[in-house]
Amino acid sequence: MEKVQILDILEQLKKEKIFYLFSDEDFEHLAPFLEMVDYPKDTVIFKEGDTGDFICFVISGKLEVKKLTEFKGNQIILALLGKGAMVGELSLFDQQYRSATVEAVEDTTLLILRNSALDELIKNHPYIGVKILKGFIRVLSLRLRKATERLTTIF
Repeated sequence: MEKVQILDILEQLKKEKIFYLFSDEDFEHLAPFLEMVDYPKDTVIFKEGDTGDFICFVISGKLEVKKLTEFKGNQIILALLGKGAMVGELSLFDQQYRSATVEAVEDTTLLILRNSALDELIKNHPYIGVKILKGFIRVLSLRLRKATERLTTIF
């Protein structure tokens, strides 16, 4: 039942930047590697400094991404993410600790891709692995461009 649910959700996410290269057949191969998890409002998905071993795709609800500042106890909100967004991708690539805290600000449903599942996906379906990695790179590139633009408005 869950694979069917995940396939239905992936169909809805087809137009998102991360999955722009995927066909229906690709989603069939991807679905078994994903987990669907519901988080109630005010649940911390992960904290800044945690070990990162998964990436999330927002299916419904909203997530707040926040980072501690140099002023004790203060945080800055980096992003508010909704349907179709991905979060947690940095630790997937650099094997470092989580760079920010992510909290559900509404009841939220996420699709989770664990690092081990991504490795298995790439091993078993390298063509699909390339597509998802290209999707990650596309999203990261867009975020880097946006961050660069924001910096130029500050200076």
